[in-house]
Amino acid sequence: MSRTKALLLSARMGGGHNGAASAISEKLASYGIECETRDFLDAAPRMGRLLERGFKLEVERAPWAYQLEFWLWNRFAPMASFTRRVLQTFFQRGVVRWIEESDPDIIIALHPFSAQLLGQMRRQRNPVISHRPIATFLTDYSVHPLWVHPDVDLHLCVSETAAEQARTRAGASGEIVVAGPFVDAAFLQPIDRQAAREALNIPRDKTVALIASGSWGVGDIADTFALLADHDDLFPVALCGLNADLQSRLAVNPRGLAVGWTDEVRLYMAACDVVIQNAGGLTSLEAMAAQRPVLSYRPIVGHGRENIAAMASVGATVWCHSPQELIAQVRQQGTAPQAQVQRQLAQFQMTPQQPILELLHEARLVPTTRHGVIARRLTRSTAMLAISFVIANLISGVIGYHGLNLTKTAQKSNYVYLSVRLSPQALANTAIDRLVADAGIGVVVTGREALADPSAVRNAYRNGVGVINGGTGTSSDFNFILPENDLSTGRADLAKVLGRQINSYLPQNTMNAVDLAWASLHHQTIIPARIISHHFDVRPVPGAIVELNLSRTSTHGALQVIQSEMARLTADHLALAPFATLHASQSVRA
Repeated sequence: MSRTKALLLSARMGGGHNGAASAISEKLASYGIECETRDFLDAAPRMGRLLERGFKLEVERAPWAYQLEFWLWNRFAPMASFTRRVLQTFFQRGVVRWIEESDPDIIIALHPFSAQLLGQMRRQRNPVISHRPIATFLTDYSVHPLWVHPDVDLHLCVSETAAEQARTRAGASGEIVVAGPFVDAAFLQPIDRQAAREALNIPRDKTVALIASGSWGVGDIADTFALLADHDDLFPVALCGLNADLQSRLAVNPRGLAVGWTDEVRLYMAACDVVIQNAGGLTSLEAMAAQRPVLSYRPIVGHGRENIAAMASVGATVWCHSPQELIAQVRQQGTAPQAQVQRQLAQFQMTPQQPILELLHEARLVPTTRHGVIARRLTRSTAMLAISFVIANLISGVIGYHGLNLTKTAQKSNYVYLSVRLSPQALANTAIDRLVADAGIGVVVTGREALADPSAVRNAYRNGVGVINGGTGTSSDFNFILPENDLSTGRADLAKVLGRQINSYLPQNTMNAVDLAWASLHHQTIIPARIISHHFDVRPVPGAIVELNLSRTSTHGALQVIQSEMARLTADHLALAPFATLHASQSVRA
C-alpha cells in the first residue's frame, strides 16, 4: 500500500511561509504522511524572480506603492481577478507538472498566490486537481484578500479573528477552522536564559530586547535599535536577516548587537526578555511558543499594520504607539511577563494538524469525480441561494416592522447588557473610567467625539474601558448610503485615535435590511441596542441591550446616572453582563 502524500506550496516572499510549511510537514510526518514542499515562485522562474524582487523593492524602498496595492486588493474586486489571470498564465503549467509528478493525496497552500491558483483550477474543473482535497493555512492574524478562495476545501486560521475575516471578507465557502499557529516544536523546549547569553556574549544584567524584522530586515529597525540602545538598562539585539546593509549600520553601535541571517533564532530568543516585531510574522509565533512577550512597534504599511491590529485585539501582542510606551513596555514585560505570556500561549491548539487529517479521511471515504464536484457545487449554490433568500426576507420583515433598536438578545436570562455614551469631559474622568471598566459597561464613542478629544478616548481605552464604534456622530436621512459612511468613517476615526480597529458597531441611527447589507462589507459586529435617555423612566427587561445616552450630561451627572442605573438593576434582581461578551455570542453579525 502506497504512503499518503502531501504537496505543500510555499513561497519565498519572506521566511514565514517556508517556516509554516516546515512545521506542518513535521506534524504530518509523525503520522506517516510523506510531505514534499515546493516554492510556488519556481513554477515560473523568471516571473517568480520578478515578483520576489518587485515585492521586496516595494516594501523596502516604496512602501507607499505597497500600501496602494494592498488598498486596491481590498477595495477593487477586479484586482483579484486580474491577479488570478496572471497566476494562471505564468504558473499553472509548472504547478500541474508538480502535481502529476508527486501524485499527492492532499495539496496545502502556504501563500496567497498558491491558494488563488489552486482554487481557480478547482473552479475550472482542471482534471489534475478536481479529485484532490485542497487546504490552505492563513499564516497571519489578519486575512489578506488573496488568501481566501471559495473553491478551497479547508481554510486553517491562526485565530478566531482571522477566521471571522475569512468568513466575511473574502467569501470563503469551504470549511474554516481555527487551528492556531504552526511553529517548530523546538521553540516549545526551554533553554536556560543565562546560558544562552553566555553563548552569544550578551550582557547578563540588562533587559534584552530581540528586534525581529523578517528575513528581509525591513521597517524602522535602525530607529528602534537606537532608541533602546540609548538606555543603560536595555540591550537591543536586532535580527537583520538578509539585509547586510542594515547589519553593518547597526554593528557600529557597541550598546547593542546586530545579527545577520542565522539558524540560531531559538538561542537568541532564549537569551532575550522581550521580542519586538513590526509585521506579525513567523518570529512572533515562535516567540509566543518560546514564552517571550511580543511587543509591536512601527508596523510596516499595508498588511503588516492590519496584522498587528488583529493580534493586539486578541491579546497576542502589545502594540506600542510611541517611543515612551515602547520603553515602558520593554521594562514592564521584561520584569513581569507572566500575564502577556499566558495570553499568547492561549493562541495555540493542542493538535493543529487534526483538520488536515480529517480532510484526508473524508476524501478517502467519499471519492470525488468530476461529475461529483459539479453536483456538489450546484447543490451547495442552490441551498445557499435558498437560505439567503429566506434570511433576507426574515430580516427585512423583522427590522422593517419592529426597528433595529428594539431587537433583544436571543438568550433569555437575568442579565442586562449596558452601554453608555459620554461627553468627552465625562470620558476623561478616571472615576467614570474605573466604574464602567470594572462593571463591564461598554462605552459608545463616535468619530466626532474621538477626534474632538483623542487623549480622553486613548486614556479611557488604556484604563480598560471597552470602546464601541458609534459611527460618525452625525445624522442623515439617506439610509441607502448612511451605513457605508457612518460605520466605516466612525471606525476609521477611532482607528486614527487608538491605533487599532474597533470591530463592534452600535448604530446611533435606525438601520434597515439594505443598511445591514452595506454594513456587511465592513465585517463588523452589529450590536442592536435600545437607546434611552436618563430623563425617561424605562426599566430594562431581562436580556435587554441598552445604551444610556449621556453625551450631554455633566461629568457629575453622568456618574450619578450610571450608579443609579446599576443600583436599580440590582433592586430588580438583574445583573450586568460584560458588554464585550456580545461580540462573541449575543450580537447580530452583519
